[in-house]
Amino acid sequence: MNFNFAEQINPALLRLDMAGAIVIAEAQLDRLPSTEFHDVIGQSLVEQANELAIWVDQFYQAISERIQAEALYFELNEFDINTDYWYIDCFAFVNDGGLDPNDMDWLCEFDASSRDATGVVFVIEGYEKLQNAFETFDEKPADKDRKDARDWCEQIIIARYMELIRAAHVSAKDKGMGWASIPIYFTEHAYDLIVRSEA
Repeated sequence: MNFNFAEQINPALLRLDMAGAIVIAEAQLDRLPSTEFHDVIGQSLVEQANELAIWVDQFYQAISERIQAEALYFELNEFDINTDYWYIDCFAFVNDGGLDPNDMDWLCEFDASSRDATGVVFVIEGYEKLQNAFETFDEKPADKDRKDARDWCEQIIIARYMELIRAAHVSAKDKGMGWASIPIYFTEHAYDLIVRSEA
């Protein structure tokens, strides 16, 4: 993870301006010599938003039989080193601990998880070539440009993932799903930045 690159897009992500973050990151990647990581440019995940919203709603309904969730937290697996498949976990909380960058430990104390409640995670589709690019990165010599291409690709994937989560939340609101009325938090497993989407 290149934290200098992350700092360039994080302010936009915090404002839920995923499109703005993607524009910045794609422009930086596009300036570099072409690599296998350039395949990420223009590859949106938003078409999976309705499917994701339904998956979350199934989880939310299943747990609503025993708890009243006041917040949900979504986490993308650490995709750069776990390349077999990329997926999203969801966790529910009976108390919303709020967004405090210096104190987010409450997210470790979840009251329900999508894996336990449904037996499945939400698998992201369409990035298989990029999964292979990360898996085989060390098999070729990596100069600074190739490393930077990989690192900008990471930032774009995180922004695209966040764009997908936000789109699913909006879709849930449009469809009147129960989980649309509560705040959601989301990040990638190894990422420092946690974003909140208001109900």
